[in-house]
Parts: sequence; C-alpha cells; structure tokens
Amino acid sequence: MTSVVEQTYTNIEIILVDDGSTDSSGTLCDEFALSDSRICVFHKKNGGLSDARNYGIRRSHGSLISFIDSDDYVSPDYIMHLYQALVRGKTDIATTSICIFREGEPLKEHKRDTAEFHVYDACEALEDMLYMRHLEPNAFPKIYKKELFDTIQYPVGKLYEDIATTTKLIDKAGKIAYLDEKDYYYRIRPNSIQTASFNPKKLDLLDQLSVVKSIVQTKYPGAIGAYYSKEQSALFNLCMNIPQNSVGKTKKIRKDLWSLILKNRRKVIFDKCARSDARIASAISFLGFKICNMAYKIVRR
Repeated sequence: MTSVVEQTYTNIEIILVDDGSTDSSGTLCDEFALSDSRICVFHKKNGGLSDARNYGIRRSHGSLISFIDSDDYVSPDYIMHLYQALVRGKTDIATTSICIFREGEPLKEHKRDTAEFHVYDACEALEDMLYMRHLEPNAFPKIYKKELFDTIQYPVGKLYEDIATTTKLIDKAGKIAYLDEKDYYYRIRPNSIQTASFNPKKLDLLDQLSVVKSIVQTKYPGAIGAYYSKEQSALFNLCMNIPQNSVGKTKKIRKDLWSLILKNRRKVIFDKCARSDARIASAISFLGFKICNMAYKIVRR
C-alpha cells in the first residue's frame, strides 16, 4: 500500500477490496483510508480473486484501471510509466515487465536510462505472450481503458483466471503498448498457487487455455504455434507435479496429461520459435515418463 500511495502520478483513486479476510487486513485498509482521501475501502464476503477484481471495477470512477495484487509492490513511477505508454502508443492497454523476488528477500529496485518501447497488434501480442517472451498473461502489470470491461469479466471461482481474460482484452483492444521498465515487483511465496503441490483444481488452467485456443484458432491462426508451446509448458508443469505413487483419479489425471504431452510434442519440437525448455522437455519425453520426471525435478531444484 505504501508503494501505491507514493505514486508520482497522484491523480488516482485507490480501491481496496477486503475479500472476506480473516486477519487484520480489513482494519489496516480502514486505517490507510483515514490517512489518504484517495483511498476507498470495500468489505465483502469472500468470493476469490476474480470476484474481488470484478467488484472493484464496478465501483471505480476513473476511465483507466490497473491491478496490483496484495502481496506485490510497485515502483513510484509505475502508474506514470503505464499512462505515458498508453498515450504514446495510442492504445487501450499498456503493460510493463515484472521483477520477481522471493518471500524474505530484501526489496529491490531496477533503474535504467532507456527502456524498450513497442506497440504490438493483437496477433503479435498473443504470440509474444504465449511464447512467454515479454508480455505477461496476468492482470498485472498493465493499465486498461475501463470500457474494455463493459463486456469482459474475470471468471469467478477459477484458478489461473488471468490468461483467458487477458487474451479477450487484447483481442478487444486490437493492440497493446509495451514499456520495459520493470516497475512491478512480483513476490513468490512458498504456498502460492504456482508453488503449491498438485490438486485437481489446478486443471482450471487447461479450461482457461481452451478459451485462449478457441480465440487464437478463430481469429489469429498465425499464433497457433505459440499456443501449443504454452499449452505444452502448462501440461508439463501439471503432470510432473503429480507424485509417481498416485492412485485412483489422480493417477488417471497424470496419465491423461502425459498423453496430451505426447500428442503435442512434435509440434513443439519442430517449432523453432518455441521456448527452448519446452522443446527440450518434449524431446526428453521420447525417453519415457520416469526419465522426463527425473529431468524436470533436477531442473526445478
């Protein structure tokens, strides 16, 4: 919150959504609101991240929207840089890059004399995002014209809700401006969705990717190779995190995921634009599940 309040672009409305917190977060939000008239606090029944975002959008008064997750922080120029990129690119969405740090690490800040700037059309943007190059699939680190959300919402009750929604927003906007300022600091926590052990709910990712695939196949066939590269990475991450001694339904899920990996692997191996780790993992899959799983664990250490 301190990093948001201290933004150099000061003409902002700061919306805090207390999504049914069970600790002192709601009280802290109210205390912040007393110290800054720009802060609006809303307390609601727990509905999850997507529901909280949709709730905040509906109650916002500005013409632009930006999301910051509760355990991350941003540089003082975060909003200023995004706003300038939006204006410079004449787009409805602008984004920057993220700096990843782990729980317990000291806060850090990256400074640079010049930052890469580029405007992608929708097909280029989706290809870049799915190949995991520059553009993030997350709701952050971006600024959006609020009108984009007139017909688009985040899916309530889903994990990995960002990627399908971001795809829809890019499709609707038609282009996106990118400014590589590394203004957004993304915290990796031990028990986050990304690092937690497998549970069937994580298969939401494949549901969200199916939405992305439908849009890409229908409107941006030039980016379909990038889609399969992204899907293959997702399949590996899901499949390799399921214990080898799994039984019953979980064992069947692992088997089904492995079958999809085998189905995709030739597409990814022969795609020279695909990420090297996806291509290498796909090649190793020819040696069988056990060898592939062993290699995955070694790389992840």
